[in-house]
Formats: sequence, structure tokens, C-alpha cells
Amino acid sequence: MLELFLVNLGQLLVPQTLAVMLAGLLVGLFFGALPGLSATMAVALLLPVTFAMEADVGIAMLIATYIGGITGGLVSATLLRIPGTPSSIATTFDGYPLARSGEATKALATAMVASAVGGLMSLVVLVAFAPVLASVAIRFGPQEFTSLTIAALMLVVVLSQGNLLKGLLSAALGLAVATVGFAPIGGAQRFTFGTIDLAAGIGIVPFMVGLFAISEMIRQTVEPSLRIRPSFDVRGTGIRLAEFVANGWNMLRSGVIGIVIGILPGIGGSASNLVAYGAARQASKTPERFGKGEVAGIYASETANNASVGGALLPLITLGIPGDGVTAILIGGFTIHGLQPGPLLFRNAPDLIGMIYAAFFTATLLLLAIQLLTIHLFPRVLLTPRHLLLPILVMLMVVGTYASGNRLFDVWLMLGFGVLGYGMERYGFPLGPMVLGFVLGPIFETSLRRAVMFSGGDFMPFVTRPVSAVLLLMAAALLAYGLLGLARGRRPRS
Repeated sequence: MLELFLVNLGQLLVPQTLAVMLAGLLVGLFFGALPGLSATMAVALLLPVTFAMEADVGIAMLIATYIGGITGGLVSATLLRIPGTPSSIATTFDGYPLARSGEATKALATAMVASAVGGLMSLVVLVAFAPVLASVAIRFGPQEFTSLTIAALMLVVVLSQGNLLKGLLSAALGLAVATVGFAPIGGAQRFTFGTIDLAAGIGIVPFMVGLFAISEMIRQTVEPSLRIRPSFDVRGTGIRLAEFVANGWNMLRSGVIGIVIGILPGIGGSASNLVAYGAARQASKTPERFGKGEVAGIYASETANNASVGGALLPLITLGIPGDGVTAILIGGFTIHGLQPGPLLFRNAPDLIGMIYAAFFTATLLLLAIQLLTIHLFPRVLLTPRHLLLPILVMLMVVGTYASGNRLFDVWLMLGFGVLGYGMERYGFPLGPMVLGFVLGPIFETSLRRAVMFSGGDFMPFVTRPVSAVLLLMAAALLAYGLLGLARGRRPRS
């Protein structure tokens, strides 16, 4: 496979193929950076274009678009506290404070380098362990998925920024919001209050854009004294080698989290960046610095979300099972050219497998080069006068939110979540746990109900199945850690 990788890597260096990949990267970056748009929409848009191309060139273009879309969200997340994609939610936690403190270039460069590291890590795993890891992931049953989501939800302990009670309430609110609409199993309407618009549920775009972006717009309006003064007196990118090396273990851990979560169907980058961020904060010797511009948080989030790209491709090319929404659309790209992803693809079209690997590698490095060469242009967005910048951003958010579901109701939801997000942060309720609850809520509910249905109401398989039991023990340990910290905080000092 390594020989095929090198051969296809040489074929990708043809100017025409590079131009096609570059076009895919730029489209992905554009869709990823704008709130309401996503990598899924970018790949879906370019899918018909690949019909007139050779199979390998078309797939290479879609892979480049995928990577560009996932990475693009870091720009708006860092500079404007607007997560362009769900994969960049955790990047706002430290990327935006660092940019606001005057180090926008360093914040962007850190996120860009971490994204490249995460992508290359997942590529190594993709090349070396694709069939093995995919076969393990496919054995995950509903019990394992339920226990996994419980363990991930317990990361609320480390995302609560010192106030466990408020963090748990925030996570519970996220879970409650996720239940609005038709039940995933059974189809019963819940919390719709007779409103047909709520029957479709709460979309992640109005939820995410409102909670982070609109709330920030409100803050910028209510607190006119707040000013962002980026520093342009920065040589290079502002990243220090010692800082990069010090985050080596952090990136390795976050990359593994991203790959593992990416392999599991239905979870993807929207959860991996939050889980990796929580793990980094828990492992840090200075957790109080997280949320205030800590580069370790940026390294964790961006490494994990790009590592999840390779993770999602693993079950696609080895088992024919999409790992997320984008890879589900990629199946259409294979079908257009008469190919069926799965185990037989390694035998029937090994050259295409090598092309996928080569396209992943080329797109990752090409994207990093483009971003670093233009990095000093992006922070100048922060110099735009507030009375011009805010209306433009609100217009983009309204258009993007409406386009995500073609519903004006989503725009009203976005505004409502903006007010809610501003109020929560003002009174000390962290947004991270709420997002985690919202993202993992449907997965938890579906897996739990399936597990109970398959076992005939018996809950014992949750503890008798080894993987499920280990995950539940991890969840219990996280909860105990949080309660112990809470008890110590309440203990009177002598």
C-alpha cells in the first residue's frame, strides 16, 4: 500500500489535478468559515461536478473539500467566536480569548498547525490499521454506544470551570433541548407545544450560531468598552518550538480521541473536539487557564477534529459504512463512478485506495501552506469598525442559518439561543456542557432505547459486556472526581 501511496502522490502533482484539489480546498474553506454552512454542504455541492472527472481525480477533489471544510471553521471561531462548523466549537473557548488579548496571529497559527498534525496522525492510522480498527468499531453495540456517551457526558465535570452544579444544570438543559421534536424511536412528538415548526426539532446550526455568535454580538453591543487590539508586530507565526513540543502528548492524546470518535458512526468531529478539550483540561497542571487563551485548549480541539476526518474514512473504505454525514455523501461519489466502498475495494481498486491516502496527505499540507502564507491577512478583520462589522456578521449568520434548513423559524431560534447564551455566561453557567449535552443527547437516547429493546428490558448487558463496563467505570471515575473536588471546595479552611 505504501508503494501505491507514493505512485499516486506523484500523479497528484500534475498541475491540472492540483488545480482541481485547490478548488475543492477553497470551496471547503469558504463553507467551513461561514456560520450555517458546513463541510457536508460543500461536498454535496461539488459531488455532481465530479461526474465528468476520472474517478481518482473526482474522489481527490471531494477529499480536499472535506478537509478544507472541517479546517475552515477555525478562522471564524478564533477571530469572531463564531464556530464555522460544529467541529470548531471548542476552539472558541481559548482561540477567541487569545485573539482578543492581541495575539490573533498566534491563535490562528496554533489552530492551523494542530489541524495539520491531527490530519497527518489520522492518515498514518488510516494507512497502517484501517481494516483492524474498523472491524473493532463495527462490533460496538447499543450498550457500548450508550456507555460511551455517558462517559463523554461526564466530561461536564472538567468543562464546568470550577462550578460543578452549574455545569450539570447546563448539560441537563442541553439534553432537554435535544429532545424537542419527534422521538428518534417511536416518532412521538415531544415539547412541541402544538407548534409544527418545533416538530422537526432544534437544528445544530441555529443552536450553535445563536449560543456562541449572537451572544457575542449582544456582548459587543452591551459592552461598548470592549475592544480587540490584534498585534501585527509578530515575526513568523508566533508559535514557539518549545510550546509546540510541550503539547506533543496533548496532541497525541487528542488525535487518538479524534480518530476513535471519528470511527464510531454518528458521532464525528462535533463531539471529538469537545471531548478532547475536556481531556486536555483535566490532564493540565493549570486547568484554571483554560477558557482564558490557553494554547493547549486550541491544540486539543483542532487536533481532534481533523483526526476525526481520517477516523470517519476508516469504516467507509473498509466496511462501506459512513462515519459521518460527509462520508455518507462520499458514498455517492464512489457510486457515480461505479465503485462500491467496502472490503472488496482493496482488491478491486487498490489504486483508488492509494489515491485517497495521497489526496489526504496532499490536501493537508497544501491547506497548511495556504493558511500560513495568508495568516497575517485574517486578523485585520478585527480592525474593521464595529458599526460595520457587526451588521455584516449578523447578516451572514441570518443567511447561513436560514440556508441550513430553509426555515425562517430557525432564525428566530438562533436569536433566542443568543439571548440565552448571553444570560448563561453572564451568570456563570458554562456553555461547553450544554453543547455536549445537545450533541450527545440524541445518540444517547437512541442507543439506550435500542439496547433496552434488544435485551428485553434487561440492563445487565451494560455491565456484563466488557467494553461497556469499562466505559461506565470511566464515567463513574469522572463523576467521583468532580464530586470530590466539590466536597473539597466546600470544606472550611482551618
